[in-house]
Amino acid sequence: MIWVAWRQFRTQALVTIGLLAAFAALVLVTGLHLHHMYNPRLVAGCLAGGTCPALNGWERALSDALPFTLLAIPGLLGMFWGAPLVARELESGTFRLAWTQSVTRRRWLTVRVALVGITALAVAGLASWLVSWWMSPVDAVNLDRLDPSVFTARGVVAIGYAALAFALGVASGALIRRTLPAMVATLLGFVAARLAVTFWVRPNLLGAREVLVPVTAGKGVAFVVNGPAAGIAPSAPPIPNAWMISAALVDHAHRVVGPAQLQRLLVRACPTIAAGNVPDGKGSSVALGDVLACQRNLSHHIQQLVTYQPSSHYWPLQALETGIFLAAALALIGLTIRIVGPRAARAAGAAAEAREPVAEPPLLKLAPEVAPAPVRQTGDGEVQTLD
Repeated sequence: MIWVAWRQFRTQALVTIGLLAAFAALVLVTGLHLHHMYNPRLVAGCLAGGTCPALNGWERALSDALPFTLLAIPGLLGMFWGAPLVARELESGTFRLAWTQSVTRRRWLTVRVALVGITALAVAGLASWLVSWWMSPVDAVNLDRLDPSVFTARGVVAIGYAALAFALGVASGALIRRTLPAMVATLLGFVAARLAVTFWVRPNLLGAREVLVPVTAGKGVAFVVNGPAAGIAPSAPPIPNAWMISAALVDHAHRVVGPAQLQRLLVRACPTIAAGNVPDGKGSSVALGDVLACQRNLSHHIQQLVTYQPSSHYWPLQALETGIFLAAALALIGLTIRIVGPRAARAAGAAAEAREPVAEPPLLKLAPEVAPAPVRQTGDGEVQTLD
């Protein structure tokens, strides 16, 4: 059974192995140069206040393309490996041969799902390791590995994504029974699951922390232009490798200050900036001393309350999210096997019953008909048989 499953899957596997080998060669060759350029001594120096080298040319292009490639790989595996696995058999009608052999239907499906599914996890895991290794010097400089766009393209979560996408493909193919609609359903379901986990589940997996940031020294507030006037809004505080979940300007009693109240406060504390003279780096007439004086005046009334996930939560969040996707994938695969197995058994049983000849009822042997013997009646009323 394993050999049959491999023969049906080998073309897809060999093509994917070839593409993965080319991808690995590109990542390793360019990554060695990047790691040499961003050596630990240079990274430590630029983090301490020096100048970090900027990515240019092909380095910038790869730094944008590699994370996107890793995000796309699980979805492609689900669409092109998971969806056709059962849907193609049902759509072409070859299931009639497969489901009437000596191997049980559940074993047939389990072996195929295990072989292709484990290969999909291996492909996603290797691609994730290559991208994480290539991007590690850049992540060390940017200090943003918990940012949602970075978190999902590093670590081990790609393995969980691939498992869910593959399971969605198998389940969609078994239920829809057509390959192309199953591929579309797989893509839509996978994207919806990813968005739901990123924005609603992940922020609540571990308890977030809160910190109060003073509105001084360029931290806590940002100046924004609202028509002819200006306003203030929370700015991203410099917490390395943290995921900012929310930021709000509050008073010293930790009550959120509304937009109208903030505008009135800005007019009283910083009339020059409130009139629209915002420091924008493009020749603004506002001096740095005026900006710092404005921030000092605001600090007597407001401060910034930041809710965030710290850098120490990186690997626990990776493990929890991967576990959620793996558990969902196992549940989908188990449900699919449970549904398809009895359905296949009923279909095969009905087909076998239709082919089975109907036994004719046994013929009854009839005894030969015996003619009655002739008789005569005597004069005294007695009946005699004539020989």
